[in-house]
Amino acid sequence: MSSSILSCFFPSTVVFVDDNESFLRGLLEVVNINNLSYKMITDSRKALDFVNNSLDNNFLDLANLTDVEEKLDSNNKSVFMNLNKIHNDIYNVNRFAKISVIVADYAMPGINGVDFFSKIKNLSVQKILLTGVADEKIAIDAFNSGYINKFIKKGSLNFDEELINAIQKSVNQYFSIYTIDLLKHMSLVDCNHLRDPVFANFFYNTCLNRNYIEYYMLDTFGSYLFLTENGQPFLLSVTNENEMDKLTQMAIDSGDAQEEVLNSLKSREYMLVNYKQSGQLPPVREWKKYLKPARRLEGYQTYFFNFSDSYNLNIDIDKIKSYQDFKLLYHNDMW
Repeated sequence: MSSSILSCFFPSTVVFVDDNESFLRGLLEVVNINNLSYKMITDSRKALDFVNNSLDNNFLDLANLTDVEEKLDSNNKSVFMNLNKIHNDIYNVNRFAKISVIVADYAMPGINGVDFFSKIKNLSVQKILLTGVADEKIAIDAFNSGYINKFIKKGSLNFDEELINAIQKSVNQYFSIYTIDLLKHMSLVDCNHLRDPVFANFFYNTCLNRNYIEYYMLDTFGSYLFLTENGQPFLLSVTNENEMDKLTQMAIDSGDAQEEVLNSLKSREYMLVNYKQSGQLPPVREWKKYLKPARRLEGYQTYFFNFSDSYNLNIDIDKIKSYQDFKLLYHNDMW
């Protein structure tokens, strides 16, 4: 997904497993990547128990996004995906404890690294194996068998750089898997922004260049909620030409739209900025207070966007659990 963006991203936890405590302590000094937390574990059996127990609550689960609608005239149910639920985790400080990557040595007493990884329950967690020269064929076989996602030779000339790059790519891959699974449940016309390199360039170079460390997709047009380290929310509202046409026609058909609102939507100089988990729009007669200046972006389609604070998003700011809160409770430790 090099040319696309993620449906959500937040700081996560990396677990290192190696029976050599001094080596682990050295890693902690070297791999000091911003906005990641670390667990360093020397006992492989304890590590396996810790990881699998943690992974029970570690899944980025699409089931959390589904709503079931009972039909009154039959025993059937309609199931639909509510993307506006993706950001619900902002009230849970434990989201930052989710394990995205595990780095384990191959040569460990009790259980080797390949067997260790074969017993990990969550297939989304990315697995990096550290090997010696003699273990390279074993590592290749483990990679081809799907037990690991990457292997790195201990003691290689660029070991520190290789490990840092592998961890960063693996964290992104952890969230990419969730996004790919999400796209499987969407139609081809939904979430076009996730596949649009122009939007991706705008997202990474414009949106994320503002000290945001986590983000959550709000709808199929490309709107996102961003959070800073201290939990300050910010809203990117996005819509497209077709949706602007629909809103304009809705305003006309209602008979309640003020002339200023109609002209603003027709000119494309303004857009509606309002989000509710129900997906419902406010009454047309109230639209004026939700109009915000719209900027244009030309990609696979024409996007209209607005940056603003989150006052038009129904979230409880006082209940947000920030990464700053998490760091006060959580410490990178060795056991």
